[in-house]
Amino acid sequence: MKVAFWSEEDGCGTTSSMAAVASVCSDAWKLKTVLLQSRSQSGDLKKKLESGLKNSFVREESSYYALDGLDYLLWQEKNQKLNEQILQESMVPVVADWMYYVPQGERRKPQVYSNELKESMHNILAQVEMLSDLTFIDCGSGEDGLSSYLLQEADVVAVNFSQERRSLDRYFGQRHMFHGRVLYIINHYQQESIYNKKNLNRIYRLQDSELAVIPENPFFRNASDRGQIERYIRRHIHFNLLDHQFYFMKELMQTSLLLLKAAGLGG
Repeated sequence: MKVAFWSEEDGCGTTSSMAAVASVCSDAWKLKTVLLQSRSQSGDLKKKLESGLKNSFVREESSYYALDGLDYLLWQEKNQKLNEQILQESMVPVVADWMYYVPQGERRKPQVYSNELKESMHNILAQVEMLSDLTFIDCGSGEDGLSSYLLQEADVVAVNFSQERRSLDRYFGQRHMFHGRVLYIINHYQQESIYNKKNLNRIYRLQDSELAVIPENPFFRNASDRGQIERYIRRHIHFNLLDHQFYFMKELMQTSLLLLKAAGLGG
């Protein structure tokens, strides 16, 4: 099952929200998750999930450069050498047996993508899906050909927003058409804003199952900046009313449940 996270604008927390939701799915419900980024992105995913569990990245010299991460997998697939062992060796464990990510390669990312590259990504994702319950793809704010292709390939698209009327009006004034189900997520959410969840549902005529929020939280933001998102989620996953992270975790759990329901994995 492929879940793509995307936003029209930079800086609204798309990568952090994806890492948080994936961590909940792994830590709370023991779903095996693998996280990747569209090749047009800048590699922020690695900064969110550095947990101290490192493997030695597989590298192989091509005629121009040493390859690693996703670039290495693309090279192997292009040369019809990609297999399960190579894929597993390229996946960095965040939680052994449950949560992994594929780091971005260090190459400069081109803005034009060939059909051959799209086909290679399709084949890589097909193999990743065989090893995971959920495959998360961070498309950032990409509007290039590869990001568009991955968004159309996804079973669920999580469209991320900041809590600003301008960006919300722009998107809902000309909604994108996606092949899969869509879940809208407001990041850095503040309940006291006039554009709270209740009003946003009314203004944009959304069902409760279509709109989720991840509250603004300085402790979570600090964990994100330090590359400790999964560790933060694991620490607070069994939250209760006395936990000072109760409100944040309650909304994050609800967001994760809505996404699983959209993916056909929830009740």
